[in-house]
Order: sequence, then C-alpha cells, then structure tokens
Amino acid sequence: MNAIWVFVEHTSGTVDRVTIELLGEARRLAKDTKSEVCAAVFGNRVSGLVETLTHNGADVIHVFEDDRLRYYDPGPVVESLGQLCIREEARIVLLPASTTGSDVAVRLAMQHNWSLVPRATNLNIRDGEVEIVRSIARDGIHAILRPAQSGPCLVTIAADLIGVDRADPKRTSRVVQEQLALPDATPISVGEFIANDPRTLDISEAEIVVSAGRGIGSKDNIRLVEDLADALGGSVGASRVVVDLGWLPKARQVGQTGKTVIPRLYVACGISGATAHTLGMKDASTIIAINTDAAAPIFKIAHLSLQADVTSLLPVLAEQCRQAMGRTPDAA
Repeated sequence: MNAIWVFVEHTSGTVDRVTIELLGEARRLAKDTKSEVCAAVFGNRVSGLVETLTHNGADVIHVFEDDRLRYYDPGPVVESLGQLCIREEARIVLLPASTTGSDVAVRLAMQHNWSLVPRATNLNIRDGEVEIVRSIARDGIHAILRPAQSGPCLVTIAADLIGVDRADPKRTSRVVQEQLALPDATPISVGEFIANDPRTLDISEAEIVVSAGRGIGSKDNIRLVEDLADALGGSVGASRVVVDLGWLPKARQVGQTGKTVIPRLYVACGISGATAHTLGMKDASTIIAINTDAAAPIFKIAHLSLQADVTSLLPVLAEQCRQAMGRTPDAA
C-alpha cells in the first residue's frame, strides 16, 4: 500500500476538525503499512491550509486551487479526485461522513464502481489487507468488511468518533499543485452558498456557541445571551439548569444529558462548570468563561476567564463584537 488518502474539508479558511481526526487515523494506518499519508484539498483559497495539514499528519498534499471552487461543486471535485486516485493508484480514501464528504464518496463509487463503506467506526490492517469495522443493527452488531472490488476503497467516518492527536509543528510535507479536471457534462451549476441560520441551527453543528447558565439570573436575561450570539453569528446553548427552569428548550442543552458541541468558540455565561456540562463542550477550540465566582470549575478549562457580572458584561461584549465585525442587530 503506497499511501492512505484523506479528502480535506475546510470552512472559512480553517481545516475542519473531522479532517484532522481522519489525518490521525491515516497516520496510524500508514505506520502499520509503512506508507505515506496523502491529502487532497479543493478550494479557491486553500494554500493557507497546508501548514495545518502538515502538522497533523499529511506527508504529501495535493492542492486543487481554482476560483471555480469558491463553493463546493461536485462536478470538478469528483472528476479531479477520481483521476488523482487512478493516477496515484490509491487503495484507501478516507472522507468525512458529512454532507459534502458523503456526496463525493457516493459519486465516486457510482462513477468508477469502487467499494464504499459509509460511516465506518474503525480500520485495521490484517495480513496486509484493510479491514473496516462498521456498526449495524442500531450499533448492536459490528461488521468487519474487506473491499471486494479492485481500485480504491472509499470510507466515510463521522466527526468526533476518533479524536484529535496532538499536532507536530516539526513535521514537513511535499506540496503538489494540481490542475482542476472538468467533467464532460456539467448538469449542476453552483450559484452561491447559503449558510444555515445560526438561530435555528442544531447546536451540535454550530461553529460558535454562546451558552446561558443559572448565573444569568432570570429568563428575561436570556435576551443578553441571544444578543451576543447574534453579534457573533453564533447559536445559543444552555446548561441543564436553564432548561429545567424552562428558560430555553431542551434542544439547546449542552452536556452529558444534552448535546455535545465542538465549536471554534464557546462562551459560557454564568455557568459554573459541573462535569455533566463540561463533558459536552470541553473540546471546543476556544472557551471563554464569564462568572462572578473565581473558584468556578469552568475556569479550569477556559482559555480566557472573565470574573465579572455576566448581565453587565454581555451588552458591552455584544456591542464591541458588532463594531469589530461590522454587524448591526437587523443585519445578523
């Protein structure tokens, strides 16, 4: 096996966490097979992602940078990735089990008659062959699969399943600039990207989460949390106590008995930081905690701790964020 391949997903100039997870899994498989980790990244401005991909495990990075890839377009992406896999004789290609990753995987499998294992949970090398573990029957049975067809085996893996290894800033990689290949027919025309409304988005998918805790004081003060989330373009979350009090619906609850979130930014407003809550948000890239109690457990995991009255601080933060981001209450 000459390489383990990873299809890179990225958002707003940042490599998605699930891609970093896949690079770690690819690194482990590559070690077992004495092979390389190759990454394929598509976009109109993606050269800046090379460093992150390198530090997280990529040995070779194939860059498809083209203005026509400002938004995901399945035609050129699938055509280019398919040709790349054939040229490089790829055996295993890991893709996120996201909307985009799954779309690419299914299209490649149908177009080339390649094996596809969706939503795998684990991969192993046994007797020189790849074995792919997948849960079936509502996770009651684990099937061990081996690719039947020749050619690449496409494997999608869900986010937050593998975990992220520590990046190695000393790693180096080789970058290959690739030319975008266009399909003979282009039945799809991509006009624009319409983002989800963060106010209604499932918080488990949110990039920014501003959460309310008991320290917010009252149901009326929830508007302060909503105002900051609105200023940041984020979603509103809640501790269990806030949900139990009826201040926010259950769908907004973060924690062990709620939802797990891994946003780029998590702002904890008046949340003490009980274990049941922190289990649901501790892996956020940046955690800001606001609390009057200097001994609040949330401060132990926060990257920035603000000992202050949350009801006084939130309006100031919201206004400053709006000014910095050029937002107005009506434009958010």
